[in-house]
Amino acid sequence: MNSLFGRFIPTDSFIARLDPRTKIIIDFFFVLILFLTQSWLDYGVLALFVICAIIFSKIPLKIFLSGLKSIIFLVTFMILVQFLLTPPINQADILFSFGWFKISLSALSNAAIFALRFFFMILVTTLMTATTAPTAIADGITSLLKPLGKLGLDTKTFALLISMSLRFVPILSDEFATIVDAQRSRGLSLRAGGLIKRVKALIPMIIPLISVAFNKALALADTMEVRGFVNAKNRTSFHHLHFQSLDWLILVIFFVIVLWIVV
Repeated sequence: MNSLFGRFIPTDSFIARLDPRTKIIIDFFFVLILFLTQSWLDYGVLALFVICAIIFSKIPLKIFLSGLKSIIFLVTFMILVQFLLTPPINQADILFSFGWFKISLSALSNAAIFALRFFFMILVTTLMTATTAPTAIADGITSLLKPLGKLGLDTKTFALLISMSLRFVPILSDEFATIVDAQRSRGLSLRAGGLIKRVKALIPMIIPLISVAFNKALALADTMEVRGFVNAKNRTSFHHLHFQSLDWLILVIFFVIVLWIVV
């Protein structure tokens, strides 16, 4: 197991026993509320909610750190962009200046908010995928999108695609790690030379990864065909979802927090 991000980790926590629709709803509105939040107090409340959820999930902390590690380069790059594009409000707002390059308090605040948004999104998404089986996520999405099926939308096929995508994330991550180890054993280094040389060194790894992805997709298609899968429209579910009292309690608590932040 080379990568832990995106994997389902079976536990006996009450969060794992929640209805998948509960976790999908919370995940969706949590991400939505992140873009409406500007107060540090609100971010503190959301952070407390996430920390409690992580503790009660009984998922090892390294699972979440693995997810954060995967976006650290992107977040660092976007923070630098915030420093460059956010001008100081006035002279008192400037913290540091070196020629034309100036770091202001407002730029620092925007960068911190941007980083928090990304980190929170990864944490809640990791929490959902780690405590919910891919099939349960597909069933939950199908159930939530069922009203759209009356408009002619093929919601079951969409949910199946989401489920397959979630399954392929850890698989392709493991394959990429295997390819990297194989190339390193042949003397290829990703850290030697400048940026252009490092980018070129990725080509011998990306091409085999694309080939592996196509082979696995074809194998999955053949497996589904052998098992008699025709289309997702007429597909029935073995497990039927039911909201329990705990699901309603968690949803009420979450939406009280959302309303408090919005109002």
